Amino acid sequence: MISKKIIVKDKLEPQKLLKVATFDNSKAVTKPHRHSGYLELVFLSKTSGKHVIDGWESPIKTPCILIIRKECVHHWELVAPIEGFVLLIKKLFLDLSLDLEIARMVDEISKFDVIYIKKNGIIPTLLEMMSQEENRICQEGLFRSFLAKILEDTEKIEQTTSISNDLYVRFIELLNTNGKIINHVAYYADLLHTSPQNLSAVCKKIANNTASQILAIYIIKEAKRLIFYTNNSIAEIAFSLGFSDKSNFSKYFKRYTGITPSEFKKQHN
Repeated sequence: MISKKIIVKDKLEPQKLLKVATFDNSKAVTKPHRHSGYLELVFLSKTSGKHVIDGWESPIKTPCILIIRKECVHHWELVAPIEGFVLLIKKLFLDLSLDLEIARMVDEISKFDVIYIKKNGIIPTLLEMMSQEENRICQEGLFRSFLAKILEDTEKIEQTTSISNDLYVRFIELLNTNGKIINHVAYYADLLHTSPQNLSAVCKKIANNTASQILAIYIIKEAKRLIFYTNNSIAEIAFSLGFSDKSNFSKYFKRYTGITPSEFKKQHN
């Protein structure tokens, strides 16, 4: 356990929408943290070690891409010397792009925590070019090529259908913001200018889960992060997630995980 709060890092200047830099070997070992409002892709061409994201550990086998979504808590332990690049992308960079294929490919790779690649190929060259490019249109073209090479050269990646329903996507985006997760479907339905019933029907059609079930997934994930990465008490975590008391939170947690928060905490101490 570390502290009362999970560290939030912001490594991207306010005016920048995309940044590429060579991997800093002084960051071989990091503490658990979140990112502030951006997606991080880490291309590793030479190193070994492990990457832990939301409590799940993945071995580093190069070359590979680590995918760290902004809502996730992660840290790594890598062995120097490390060769690779770190790519930071703000959502606005994707929103401003007229190339819908870029957003589709980002959605595709964002379903994974790590992608193992067959060979380095042209990827390091594309990232080196991106690191020196300031023109956003040129950055888009290079970024598109980078994503295409990842999807082309992966060893293990499942082909999945991209989600196109706007209401569902906006619901997930709300859940993925850095704000507090609210345990009420009606709250999100109101923000989306729809009814809870309609939101739930869309979620069921797209994801085969009701809005309540999807919300529960996010609440349980956030609860696990807080239990795993902080030294807050179960009661404090319950309150922060919008539960009236520890008992209601414990029942909710057990309903979806099969164990109580206290039991989960003991298993991960």
